[in-house]
Amino acid sequence: MATLIVLQGPDKGRTLRTADDVAVIGRGSDQLPLTDQTISRRHAELRVADGSWMLVDLNSANGTYVNGVRIAKPTRLKHGDQIRLGGTLLAYTGDEAMQQFSGSAIPRDLVTLDAGSLTLDAAVVASVPSNDDSVVLAAPETAYAVKAWNMMRELTEVIGSLLPTDQLLQRVMDIIFREVEVERGVVFVRDEETDDLMPEVVRFRDQAAERELDGKTIIASRTILNHAVQSREGVLSSNAVTDARFRSGKSVQNLGLRSVICAPIVAREHVLGVIHLDCSVTRHTYNEYELRLVTAVGYQAGLAIENARLVQQHMQRERLAAAGETVAYLSHYIKNLLQGMRSGADILQRGLDKRELPTVTQGWQIVERNLDRSYNLMLNMLAFSKQREPRLEPVQVNRVVDDVIGLVQKQADDKHVVLLADLDEHVPSAPLDYDGVHQVVLNIVTNAIDAVAKGNGIINVRTRFAADRREILLAVADNGPGVAADMRAQVFEPFRSSKGQGGTGLGLAVARKIVRELGGDIELADPPDGGAEFRVRLPIVPQPPHVKGDTDGPGPEA
Repeated sequence: MATLIVLQGPDKGRTLRTADDVAVIGRGSDQLPLTDQTISRRHAELRVADGSWMLVDLNSANGTYVNGVRIAKPTRLKHGDQIRLGGTLLAYTGDEAMQQFSGSAIPRDLVTLDAGSLTLDAAVVASVPSNDDSVVLAAPETAYAVKAWNMMRELTEVIGSLLPTDQLLQRVMDIIFREVEVERGVVFVRDEETDDLMPEVVRFRDQAAERELDGKTIIASRTILNHAVQSREGVLSSNAVTDARFRSGKSVQNLGLRSVICAPIVAREHVLGVIHLDCSVTRHTYNEYELRLVTAVGYQAGLAIENARLVQQHMQRERLAAAGETVAYLSHYIKNLLQGMRSGADILQRGLDKRELPTVTQGWQIVERNLDRSYNLMLNMLAFSKQREPRLEPVQVNRVVDDVIGLVQKQADDKHVVLLADLDEHVPSAPLDYDGVHQVVLNIVTNAIDAVAKGNGIINVRTRFAADRREILLAVADNGPGVAADMRAQVFEPFRSSKGQGGTGLGLAVARKIVRELGGDIELADPPDGGAEFRVRLPIVPQPPHVKGDTDGPGPEA
């Protein structure tokens, strides 16, 4: 049974399940129905293929995305994949027929390490060293070569994703269960303080495998696990090899004999854990090809965990450094605001004492100007520092532009700057976030007013509708000095301001963040007549959040 959890959209919080081999996702579906009006009636389809669930886009208008990438062909789903259809985001949590536990959710005593007295002794049949050589599979049969290729390819994707250790180990177990015959699998993680092996992920092929325990525990041989850890070798073992009852011809089914693979998870010189797989010998007996394959997986998993930890440590250092720089920058800027308010308050007090109305007005204007700067700083900090869920409603962009121009007209008049509006009457209403779009236009226009020279500045705000691309185009151009060549690559980065002490460097960073949350994009153009021009593209149909590099070239003319 495939399970989907709705993370975002009108159906947020719902859980969708289907046991059908083919199930449609969409507004008109009886199997996996959604109420989101931005998706098609038959948007996508889930299909069972080779024991896994595949996702297929049904030529939908807005496309189907898996982990942010639009799919053009059937795509195999993995536990934890995120699926976006229109304005709805879903998480695929795997096949419920496959039972799994992880971390603190593992029941106590579900896994027991056998010291040798609880079950039959296990015999080592073969072993493979866990190192670079184990990754090179020596001329296996065609079927195992295909499995090896699939597993290494998927592992490469997992390694590149830099997942936390618990999520990475679950993905590793997903890969193993797809390509290797396993009834039960356990990933043990080594406790750094006690050196004990603790179960982190437990997986059953199906509910029948779990029911076979019938209140018992999964018993793993401590001898075999210790051998895998101490020798750093992958081990193939079987308790059937040395059992006299097995040699005498007794039923293997009655004896419950199992074939086992143990592979260490190795990172450089350290063993981080062990992958333990077992299967009833009546169903499957492991061979040396599978041992080498699982050992290679353990080695790659260890490198992935180590890389993720190193990146996390580096990011933590970067965060601390960035936090310190940000606090210092904001403290300096807020100090300037407070000094401005204090100066204005002094002038205001002097005017009140002398009952001079012009002096009072002068002081109040200074206080009011710095209050506005403080308010804008607060809005930009809130918008930049937290994840923001756009509140979509029908928005007429031309109306937003009119509101912003009315709001900043006094600021432009005080600087003797001309504000022009060239608005396309064919621009339609679109499902956008009014407050978000308002803040984008306000930040860009305010920056333009600050940038142009006093007395001869000209700012032109234009809107256009690109029907072929189904986009609303907004451009704000000015005749100021433009953006220096060495600043162009940094213009959208936070705390990068060309205004010196007059700006926080958050306005354009916030504008880009909001635009991309709406599935659009913003870019800096270089007009031939000089000055600067910022162009915003907004889709008239909700799109997944748009992610691009900071140095993308300018787009179509607005």
